[in-house]
Amino acid sequence: MTMVTSEAGRRERAKATCRTQIIAAGIRLFGERSIDAVTVDEIAAAADVGKGTIYNYFRTKEDIVVAFMADVERKIQTELRDLDTADRPLAETLTAFIRLQFQAKAPHHRFVRVFFAQMFLHTDRFLPHMSEIHQMTRSTTEALFLSLQKRGVIRDDVSIGDLTLVFNNVHLGLSALWAIEGPPFQATDHALQREVALFCEGLQTRKP
Repeated sequence: MTMVTSEAGRRERAKATCRTQIIAAGIRLFGERSIDAVTVDEIAAAADVGKGTIYNYFRTKEDIVVAFMADVERKIQTELRDLDTADRPLAETLTAFIRLQFQAKAPHHRFVRVFFAQMFLHTDRFLPHMSEIHQMTRSTTEALFLSLQKRGVIRDDVSIGDLTLVFNNVHLGLSALWAIEGPPFQATDHALQREVALFCEGLQTRKP
């Protein structure tokens, strides 16, 4: 039983390593040229795998980008949990929470555009990634609002679930604007500040 389990573990690690190699090779080539200019054969050669192996993991080149951005999102959400919210005004905290995510994704802006395109054009293939990302972002945002409620800077008569749902949808809309606009993201930053300000008006603790 132990030998079977060990062998299964080795196979899973080998598959994970192969997947990582394919993503790294694809993203490097896409960055050097463009998604359209790179062939699957070139990705396979760069990843040192067969062309058929690529299709065992990804249906299209765009799926490689989606997987890469999901990995980026995982790292960002982990870093956000260390965001210092102590003694910051509410609007500043929420603005920083979103702005830091945009800053982390800025080097991958053109891949974010592909990510959104796949979300809307190929929803069926995108759903597993969307479900994973939704769970990650919901958990991080819930933790943020719990800490803010404990500090007493937001009302305690609004459920964390409702706050998370509304704020994450605000974030999604801003992310789409960010992806469409491109650098230097001036319109996005203005919309971010205004939307957060309006959002906060209904959240602040009420004076007796």
